[in-house]
Amino acid sequence: MRRLVLLLCIAAAGCRPVEIEDDGPVGTFRLTERSGRPVTQEDLSGKTWIASFVFTRCTGPCPQITATVARLQSELADQKDLRFVTFTVDPEHDDPHELSRYAEHFGADPERWLFLTGKEKEIYALLREGFHVHAEQNKGSERKAGAEVMHDTHLVLVDGKGHIRGYFSVATNPLDPDSEGSIETNLRLLRARVRALSNETAGVDFPALNAGLNAAAGVLILLGYACIRQRKVYAHAVCMLTAIAVSATFLASYLYYHIAIRHGIATKFHSQWPDAPSWVMHAYYALLTSHTLLAVAVAPLAPYTAWQALRGRIQQHVRLARWTLPMWLYVSLTGVLVYWMLYRLYAPA
Repeated sequence: MRRLVLLLCIAAAGCRPVEIEDDGPVGTFRLTERSGRPVTQEDLSGKTWIASFVFTRCTGPCPQITATVARLQSELADQKDLRFVTFTVDPEHDDPHELSRYAEHFGADPERWLFLTGKEKEIYALLREGFHVHAEQNKGSERKAGAEVMHDTHLVLVDGKGHIRGYFSVATNPLDPDSEGSIETNLRLLRARVRALSNETAGVDFPALNAGLNAAAGVLILLGYACIRQRKVYAHAVCMLTAIAVSATFLASYLYYHIAIRHGIATKFHSQWPDAPSWVMHAYYALLTSHTLLAVAVAPLAPYTAWQALRGRIQQHVRLARWTLPMWLYVSLTGVLVYWMLYRLYAPA
């Protein structure tokens, strides 16, 4: 039992927010969207966004980059405040009409995915000084159809304050047979960071907090059980009543997060880890189902069992506790495991 308590303590301590580096602000800009409306950095304030750099007549990496962004648009559909912003690196050719045709081809949602153009001098200065990436017109023999511009192929993650929070390579290198595997690793990291920034914007990493509360409840339940086995009735009562308070705090935190912040949209395992084996996904949903069903039963059962003891109905309390305690402990343990599978299982180190 001591080992199990120790493991739960470690789990509670390990449920911390993911730290993400800050590479500074993108800066100000005023460009034209494919719809013809002006867009500035203020229009993206408070929203996490992913920037990409392409041009519509490109026959090199641009189609792959834009297809990857389209994939992320689908995989991160549950992130309501996430935006995608594509900057053309060939603005003299890519007017709003060309960008609209290009965007429609890739199924870009006009409410979530912006395509921006403007003056070449302004865009290149923004890329160089704001995003710290490169773009320039090819000249001479290097300028061929579909290769008019040489440019950076990274996706850039930007937070709600307009600060760069990571660069992610998503273009295949024909000289590197392992580049596709690297791309998938980068995309897993990108998705994890998007979700971490969502929690950061909320001010609290609620999933990690809720996992920590579950772990704390588990520790208290085990300590309470150990106390009653040693006939330490008062210590047992303190542990179990504190566990009820911790579980109640968890329930309030869980409901607030999913109603006020997530707006009722659940984080789905297959959108979080689209590359996970199907058997892992099925195992996760089986675990989640058992956890949820027992949690519904334990929510009224735990305080009712404690109430019997407080009223001096010890026999009734003992009979109920034989069922309540293992169910409650299972819910607490699997709460931590559900968090780990949903947010940490395939997260890059």
